[in-house]
Amino acid sequence: MSKVWIFDLDDTLHDASSKIFPSINQSMTNYVSHKLKISHHDAHDLRDQYWKVYGATLKGLIENHGVDPKEFLLSTHNAEELSKFVKQSHALENTLKKIKGKKIVFTNAPLHYAIAIIKSLNIQKYFSAVYSIESTLYNPKPSLYAFKKILRQLGKKAHQCIMVEDDLANLKTAYKIGMKTILVSKQNKKIIFVGKRITKITQLI
Repeated sequence: MSKVWIFDLDDTLHDASSKIFPSINQSMTNYVSHKLKISHHDAHDLRDQYWKVYGATLKGLIENHGVDPKEFLLSTHNAEELSKFVKQSHALENTLKKIKGKKIVFTNAPLHYAIAIIKSLNIQKYFSAVYSIESTLYNPKPSLYAFKKILRQLGKKAHQCIMVEDDLANLKTAYKIGMKTILVSKQNKKIIFVGKRITKITQLI
């Protein structure tokens, strides 16, 4: 029975923390401030609050302010600008080439951004599908709903899948429903729901 490899995108397949995330964060705060006509400081606090309650700024904006998710995602993820921060890696390409089985990307990012980043990394040929925040009807990982929706779309059972992620909360859900889990992180703590830990993606082979 062939395995399905489910890869997160940001900070798993490439480094998003150093330049991409700060830029997106700034754009999101600007958007909230402008849209709700509040100060940057208040916008920042509101986003913090929505993270705690909903796991994402967008979910809070949809629930409480009726914000159009497409508008929000397009104005906060300028794919053309953000792709410039991406560094191609032959080692990454080589790793993906050697991994046997179906490979997909499952990200909380919007589709236009995910595709632009994957193309900039020159790895689009290794993935049979990209599941984005739109695929889960704007319910982000680690929600159970998001995982179940992706499994239904894949037509697979959880035990047939291996989740490769940098985020512990997302791996916890994956483990709970029966997926194998691989953490991409430099932290060394033993965690029950992490099957294997690697410090970078190229260590998969």
